[in-house]
Amino acid sequence: MKHITLMTMAALMSVTMQAQVFTSGVEDWTESVPNDFVGSKTNIAASAVTQVSEDVHSGSFAVRLENTGTSHKRFTTQPVEVVAGTAYDVNFWVRGEGKVRVGLYDGRADLSGYAAYNPNAFVQITGNTWQEVTLSIVCTHDTTGGEFIISVASTVAPEHLVIDDVNITEGTVEPPMEVTIFEIQNSTAPDGASPLSGQTVITSGIVTAVFPETSTNRGYFIQDAPGAWNGVFVFDQANLPSMGDEVTFTSIVSEYFTFTELTSVTGYSVVSSGNPLPASVSVGTLSAADEQYESVLVTVVNSGCTDPSAANGQWIIDDGSAPLFVSPLIFDFTATLGTNYDVTGPMYYSFGEWKVVPRMLNDIVIATGIGEFAGVKVSVFPNPASDIITLDLGSLNGRTEISMHDATGRLVFADLATADRSSIDVNALNNGVYVMTLRNAGASWSTRIAVQH
Repeated sequence: MKHITLMTMAALMSVTMQAQVFTSGVEDWTESVPNDFVGSKTNIAASAVTQVSEDVHSGSFAVRLENTGTSHKRFTTQPVEVVAGTAYDVNFWVRGEGKVRVGLYDGRADLSGYAAYNPNAFVQITGNTWQEVTLSIVCTHDTTGGEFIISVASTVAPEHLVIDDVNITEGTVEPPMEVTIFEIQNSTAPDGASPLSGQTVITSGIVTAVFPETSTNRGYFIQDAPGAWNGVFVFDQANLPSMGDEVTFTSIVSEYFTFTELTSVTGYSVVSSGNPLPASVSVGTLSAADEQYESVLVTVVNSGCTDPSAANGQWIIDDGSAPLFVSPLIFDFTATLGTNYDVTGPMYYSFGEWKVVPRMLNDIVIATGIGEFAGVKVSVFPNPASDIITLDLGSLNGRTEISMHDATGRLVFADLATADRSSIDVNALNNGVYVMTLRNAGASWSTRIAVQH
């Protein structure tokens, strides 16, 4: 017994030595409001916060939180001082039925001042016996106006969720993990949420696109390899890299309305510049709008413009499988109804819409592979190509120069057409999308060719 007692005392001393940030037994109420709670960031209805005097965990009162909806509602503390870089353990007792998790408002520059919720951190409460819950969250911004959040959803009558004895102490910050973008993005969650959401990570990649400095979406896209799950958006208001920069930094994996992004960037460094970009993936308008291509550089091929003036300056393309928005967030383009285009850019998700975001004029090319060149109809096929591209110049006369450039603008092929029909071997080219340009007597014509071995 003496040994157990000593261990218990040691444990109590350990808890006592932790810095206390907030404590409340939910004992003090003014009319129908618990004095220690209902901070300015509370959005649960006042009628859904009620005093409980029977079957409390300790003292005389507890608080019942009611939210039968699946979208969470916030019940927050009164303002407290929090310190950047500090982890906080939020401990409380709960009974009833529903889901509960914790959050923090610390006024950080991104995510409107809120810490990212970990979508996997909801604790499912069942049964009407008291359970102790401890969840942790990390602060990134010094403030005296911090509010800790108890977030509830899917509560069930009659008890819903009853909370008592809330204690918040300073915890231990786990060192960040060094991870690949694939490890951040590859997800089996129904909403595509990152398995690392809410965690601090170190990662790196090549910058494939940059939002303008004046944009409200200030940030950039990075990839560390071509293909699915290998791209991510970085919400960063402090740094403005260039395409082709290899960057490394520490950040928090966040879910912004189910769009995975990296926030709260620290330790930012440009490792090198002028690197070739990862090859874009050739996709259709339906397959582009898929979680695996979120923030990945893609080329949507041979898709007709079905609406050149959709909402918010966007236009819509469709290859027959599904409509897809083209966004002007980086580069604005006036499309022509009925014209087929190949559009290159990272895939982005906002306001419940998937969209491809072209970065420059070269990202938008008439895509039919058939066009009018120097007054003559020419065609290039097949597209995509696996080994040989055939170029049919029809009745075009004179010297015709042929060139092909990859997604970074690097010249990969140059030749002169010596016959009405020419064959170009693409076996040595990597999978990706290339721009073929023909020049004859001062005229030029370009089309995109996808290479898929």
